Amino acid sequence: MVRSTLFPAVLGLTCAVVSVTTRSVDSICYGADDASTTKSFDLGKGKRLGDGPAKEHSGIVKSRNWPDTYWMHNDSGDEPRVYPVQRNGKVAKSEREPETPGVAIAGAINVDWEDIAVDDRGRVIVADTGNNRNDRRDLVLYVIPEPAPLAERTTFVKKLFFRYPGQKEFPAPKDDFNYDCEAIFTIGGQIFLCSKHRSDTRTNLYRLDPDSNEEVQTAQLIDSFDVLGQATGADATPEGKQIVINTYEDLWLFDVTDPAKPLSGPVKRLSFENDDDVEAVCFADDETLLIGAEAAGRIYEVPLAEFVEYER
Repeated sequence: MVRSTLFPAVLGLTCAVVSVTTRSVDSICYGADDASTTKSFDLGKGKRLGDGPAKEHSGIVKSRNWPDTYWMHNDSGDEPRVYPVQRNGKVAKSEREPETPGVAIAGAINVDWEDIAVDDRGRVIVADTGNNRNDRRDLVLYVIPEPAPLAERTTFVKKLFFRYPGQKEFPAPKDDFNYDCEAIFTIGGQIFLCSKHRSDTRTNLYRLDPDSNEEVQTAQLIDSFDVLGQATGADATPEGKQIVINTYEDLWLFDVTDPAKPLSGPVKRLSFENDDDVEAVCFADDETLLIGAEAAGRIYEVPLAEFVEYER
């Protein structure tokens, strides 16, 4: 992960506080052309993570096979491991190797792991998709049978290499520095990637075919949305009816009304107060999100009821 300052997100923006509660601040933010209401949410102290994902976690997803289990992983610099974490931040440890938390993924390499997802086939998908310099030609997803939380090691069943359809130069030119990805999710057996831009404040939504036999498949660009920052995490509900995307300062909640363009439906926004590089988000249940701040080594709960409607 490399965080950058984005001036377009704040140009022409003035905020006036109108009310304060113990948990949130309502403000009216006036952009250059319109006005919208945002809410700044206080994340509180959160839950401190145990050894392993507390190092530099950059992805989280809820298991669909094991109760109270969330899979997390670290950014580049760690071994290729996924960590089974409970909602209270405790990391499950195997009996055979209790001093080495996490499940090792044999044969995998952590070049720049940035997010994690689960699919409807009982598999975990780890995204080695970090591309800070926009020069990688080995972008890959590891597809892994979901291990038991107390397992010591496993391996992947498939590697999905991909390329972006619009990238012609490596690295990309500075005015098109938009081929990084730190956010993935699945809906209906398909894998979706949200790009992290450095040339503007949008995120592009790409789709991958998990059954592709191409040596390197070309991701399909299907949608786009201005997240007013950089997308660093994403998730979808198991039935695919809602999507969440986070940036360093905001959470965006989409109702999926058109599967062909998942980001085109009604959207809600929630700004939060945190300076610890929020890199991960997932649905904990029908009413709550979990988000992770890597610098703090903590996870936080965010009620969906706190979101407010956002006018496009």
